[in-house]
Parts: sequence; C-alpha cells; structure tokens
Amino acid sequence: MLGLGFRQRHLAESVDSGDAVVVLQANRRTHPDLPQVPQAITLAKTDEGRKMIDARHPQRQRYCSHLHATPGTPKDRVQLLRKAFEDTLKDPEFLADANKSKLNVDPVPADVIEKDISALFKLDPSMVGKLKDILYN
Repeated sequence: MLGLGFRQRHLAESVDSGDAVVVLQANRRTHPDLPQVPQAITLAKTDEGRKMIDARHPQRQRYCSHLHATPGTPKDRVQLLRKAFEDTLKDPEFLADANKSKLNVDPVPADVIEKDISALFKLDPSMVGKLKDILYN
C-alpha cells in the first residue's frame, strides 16, 4: 500500500481566512504550515497514553486514500502496482491538476504503512479494550 493525503483546501488558506483554528495536530508529521502547533503525542503524560495515540494514527489520521490488493496477490504484481502509484504521485501533470484543485499530495511510503498496520496486530489486548472504551463510548 501507499498512502496519499488529500486536503480540500490548503491549510494555510483556511487558517488565514479564519475558517480554521488549529490547536493540536493528530498526525505524526508536523504540517509545514503549522510548526508552532503541538503534536497530540507530545502532550501525552504517560507511555500508555502515547501508545494509545500512536495506535489510532494509522486508521484515520494518516492515510486518506490508499490502494490495496487481495491477499495472495503475487509479490511482483504488488511491486508493479506500488511503482505505478508512486510514479503517478511524481507525475508533473498529475501534480499540476492536484494543485489547480487545491489538493495537497502528501505520499506515505508503502513500507511505513505496512509497519503501522502490522503494529496494530501486536497491540496488547488490554490496550485494545481501553481504546474501544475511549472511541466507542
């Protein structure tokens, strides 16, 4: 998989116009337009709190759009799909169209996504229960 972050408007425009006031960043990378806005994970008071914030990132905060293939897809085809997707994200015409539409293209490498998703399957069961309580109650 390779993630691709799209935002409807450039963040700086939303902040400058007063349509948005950003008080906290939930993503892992500091947004270039918001270097002064703290990351949620840095405000966690305990290691468990940091792990809970980190566990939630892959699902909603990081990957807005991604491609995936069915289990058992031959590795050579997966690599071919990844390369095609990565090449598209570097294509000048694609980037120009995205810019015209005021969409940010912020790719996340496939190996990072795989690592994040694998980590979800390794969460301590007690933490999974706490996350369910927080997210669903």
